[in-house]
Amino acid sequence: MTTISRYIIREHLPPFFFSLAVIMFVFVTKFIVQYIGKLFGKGLSTLTILEFVYLNLAWMLALAIPMAVLIASLMAFGRLSADNEITILKTSGINLYRIISPVLIWAALLTLGMIWYNDVVLPEYNHRARQLAHSITRKNPAFSLEEGLFMKEKNLNIFVEEIQRPLETELTRNSNLVDPEYDGPEQGNDRLRNITIFDASAPGLQRTITAQYGYLRFDRAREQLVFNLFNGEIHEIDTRDYSEYRRVAFQRNQFNLQADDQVFKRVEQKQRGDREMPIDTMRAIVDRREASMVEEIARRKEILAEMLPPADSLHLDRADTSLAVSPDKLYLASVTATRKVQSNLQRVNTSLNTTRELRRQVYKYEVEIQKKYSIPFACIVFVLVGAPLGIRARKGSIAIGVAFSIGFFLLYWVCLIGGEDLADRQLLEPWLAMWIPNILVGGMGLYLTIRTVQETQFFNWERLPAFVGRFFKD
Repeated sequence: MTTISRYIIREHLPPFFFSLAVIMFVFVTKFIVQYIGKLFGKGLSTLTILEFVYLNLAWMLALAIPMAVLIASLMAFGRLSADNEITILKTSGINLYRIISPVLIWAALLTLGMIWYNDVVLPEYNHRARQLAHSITRKNPAFSLEEGLFMKEKNLNIFVEEIQRPLETELTRNSNLVDPEYDGPEQGNDRLRNITIFDASAPGLQRTITAQYGYLRFDRAREQLVFNLFNGEIHEIDTRDYSEYRRVAFQRNQFNLQADDQVFKRVEQKQRGDREMPIDTMRAIVDRREASMVEEIARRKEILAEMLPPADSLHLDRADTSLAVSPDKLYLASVTATRKVQSNLQRVNTSLNTTRELRRQVYKYEVEIQKKYSIPFACIVFVLVGAPLGIRARKGSIAIGVAFSIGFFLLYWVCLIGGEDLADRQLLEPWLAMWIPNILVGGMGLYLTIRTVQETQFFNWERLPAFVGRFFKD
């Protein structure tokens, strides 16, 4: 590698890593805002929340790298052009193709690395992230009580008139779900006063529990909420005929409530979706689905052959009187034939539906396979776009880099999403649907690069608004 090539690549690395960090920060912020209601307030540990965010960084990185390449190309070539280094290189007899080629080689190596990443690393992280997300959804929010409000938990309605918190709890305003290791008031837990519990768990029996005060703890080993109640009463009445009533007074009573959904449990799932599989696994599935489609087509041909026998087999000799049958037998034969035809038609429809479902699965997996190649290839495409725009802009401004990169990346992303939707509807071949963004944006980039090398104007900058046009003045 020559000195000039190393210099040009070094110029790209700082804006690349800077823009990558900014894009990842935007993605992470949007992700946390989107999932804030599902992560916080459920009693999850900080490590679990950080693990969930960390696992989702994988798909964010796969999208952020091509965009960072575009911003880096715009900013790096913009700075070189603004400082007249591009002009100096051209006057030294170095062609623009030679100036851009080191970055294209760097982008090609990055593309190969991203293909490996999408095939090996990304599926595993997506699988672990989905498992963790499923485990989080199974956990209910942490149980808490509020003064003067009814709290419903399964078949219980719990009312607490006053909650006396210890000083340290009052200062820190921690959750009032008490210490799982509580064994008495000396532990400094919240003291609940004037407690009323309406229990409707037993059919045909209405139970009301009252207590002057009590404590609540969570028994993690038994996965139970444990109420330690003092100086209270239990009132029970048979709601079927209201003939029986029972009242029991107690000085101390323990009331347990099963709360297994309050414990976070990891769910292990072996089944994987299309975004959780490497390319070889999806290729094998596609081959099996296509083989099944061939079998379904052959099966339909056999059914149709039964329904439509060869014409020679239908030749009858009208002179042969031995073929005469009674009307009853003729009616029975017609009913049998009708039922057989209906049965065969049902078999054909079932085979057609099976074929449609198999084809839908083939398209789905093919789209995901092509996506693992097309998105990394965008690194090369965005160099072809970013280099000529950066040279023409003559500014290394972050604002320009962000503005143009967002525009081209939105165009690329809209084409990618639209192509995937068309492929899912089987209106477009999967390979074409996933490569349309690269073909369209890459074609534009190639055109801009050629026009830049020829030093011809590809935009009429004078028609741009003044606040935009000033960035592109020669």
